[in-house]
Amino acid sequence: MGTNKAAELSDRAPAPTLASAGRVHFVGAGPGDPELLTLKARRLIGEADVIIYAGSLINPNVLAHARPGARLHNSVHLSLEAQIALMEEAVNGGQTVVRLHSGDPSVYGAIAEQMWQLRRLGIAYDLLPGVSSASAAAATLGIEYTAPGSTQTLILSRLAGRTAVPQSENLRDLAAHRSSLVLFLSAGMVEAVVAELRLAGYADDTPVAVVERASWPDERVLRGTLADIADQVQAAEITHQALIIISPALAGPATDNGPTRSHLYSRTSGMTERDGSFAIIALTRRGTETGATLHSRLPNSILYAPARFLGRTDGGDGTTVGFEVSARQVLQEAFAKHRGLVCIMAAGIVVRGLAAVLESKYDDPGVVVLDELGRHAVSLLAGHRGRANDLARLVAALMAGEAVITTASDLQELPTLETLGAECGWRLERAWTMNSVISAMVNGETLAIYQDAGDECWLARLASAQVSRCHSWQDLVAARPKAAIVVSHRHCPNEVLAAIPNTIIYRPPCLVVGIGCNRGTGADEIIAAVKTALAEAGLAEASVALVATIDAKAAEFGLVEACRRQGWLLHSFTSEQIAAIGNLPNPSPYAERALGVKGVAEPCALLGARTNVLLVEKRKCGNVTVAVARGDRLQEIGDGR
Repeated sequence: MGTNKAAELSDRAPAPTLASAGRVHFVGAGPGDPELLTLKARRLIGEADVIIYAGSLINPNVLAHARPGARLHNSVHLSLEAQIALMEEAVNGGQTVVRLHSGDPSVYGAIAEQMWQLRRLGIAYDLLPGVSSASAAAATLGIEYTAPGSTQTLILSRLAGRTAVPQSENLRDLAAHRSSLVLFLSAGMVEAVVAELRLAGYADDTPVAVVERASWPDERVLRGTLADIADQVQAAEITHQALIIISPALAGPATDNGPTRSHLYSRTSGMTERDGSFAIIALTRRGTETGATLHSRLPNSILYAPARFLGRTDGGDGTTVGFEVSARQVLQEAFAKHRGLVCIMAAGIVVRGLAAVLESKYDDPGVVVLDELGRHAVSLLAGHRGRANDLARLVAALMAGEAVITTASDLQELPTLETLGAECGWRLERAWTMNSVISAMVNGETLAIYQDAGDECWLARLASAQVSRCHSWQDLVAARPKAAIVVSHRHCPNEVLAAIPNTIIYRPPCLVVGIGCNRGTGADEIIAAVKTALAEAGLAEASVALVATIDAKAAEFGLVEACRRQGWLLHSFTSEQIAAIGNLPNPSPYAERALGVKGVAEPCALLGARTNVLLVEKRKCGNVTVAVARGDRLQEIGDGR
């Protein structure tokens, strides 16, 4: 018994101090959430002999990482001199000190005075950054301070109070930049902030947010405008530990099409999103002449050639560009900008020039190499998805030359699986198996097809392949093919995918979901009801083409929002159209009383699908009723016919 007690006491004994010379670590504890500590911060806190922390600005759960026996001091009760004395004593004793600041210590951390004193005493120290409350506030608000198209500048500042602010940094002048502005230590002077912003020319409807105790459990967020934010802050009695955010990002995207696309998402720095044009790139004098001829014949093309060779072919209309930079730079910039490239140069130059920016056959544009005489148009890159094969054929036709196509499926006149979905309007699943399926098809290995929806005309192109057509999931498993292609609106059973891992799935958009809902029903509830109904019926959500309802419900915010989120087309029918549908499986007395029709979900699904058969009869889930039908002429509904 005594031995166990001794072991227990030994386990609780303070850890020995570090044998090395003492040191002070200024550590950023983050905005409050202990999970926002950096890994290094947590380690240093756990190793420290002495921790001096910034009072209530530090979450107690952060201090819980301190080792047993570590001495903790609240800096609120200590003068600067007392803090330095504690550090000096600990370091001289070979101990490690963590000076724990909230947020990032480099932003309003009051560490400059401490570092000066430590340097004066010859005490070693270092700084460890932390997550700033400005970053935590942006996360809470769901904004990007430096969104393209609005602003590329973030200013962190404060209003002058007990601590003066240089006149060159007064809020009025900073605000005039119209950039994102985060104000620390100013919530208690919010009326003065509003006054300064107005003097800087901000309108009363300018969006403003205030975030108190960002990332803490009791975090509070106020959203308003310059006209009402001061009243909101005073009513909430917010005076400390709060940030005031003024940013174009608070107003949302500048256009209905969303925010401007960042250059981060281009292949090459400084380039825009790819447009629909073709680049013709030449390097030699003879190549420039051939390029000019092709440019005159290929619509929507831009000719790039060395400036010294252009001469009078540069018409100044923006479709002919002279360059004096390297071929590699021109190739990479064109690769990022255009849908297809025709390169009048050696194939090796193109390969080496583009190697650094290649991503995948699903993303790269089509690249064709054309000889200087225009005789051979070689499909070099992204033959199928990038349409380089089609571009090579087009260029060859325009130049009275010959297209050189090397992709096996084209040579065997087999369907191009990479583009089949786009051609038929189908959605692709399990794309990672595409190469294995194509390999089986072109190498004459066994390939099985299961199709129960969508146009079947593509099957005629499989005549030269070793293909077996299966009409049930059981037949597909029993066939044990090397690979399989599934075209279906139904879930593919797990046993099929387990038996045939090399299976790609296409989802024809053929399902119509009829929906009825109570007034005020939220989008989340509607989406959940649809997903549940489809899952229980074994139907694929990716095959939903249309959501149909009665016109009295077509403007319901929850329904409109649900369709927007999921990318579903919403179509409505009149009560007269619905009344013409007879023999509903599940007529609704409630719908008849409220809307004058015997149902909503079932007749709307039937009308949308132009059928008289339901795949899923009316299913009620809370405030939502769902029915599902399958149709083959849904495009006509989408076109308004």
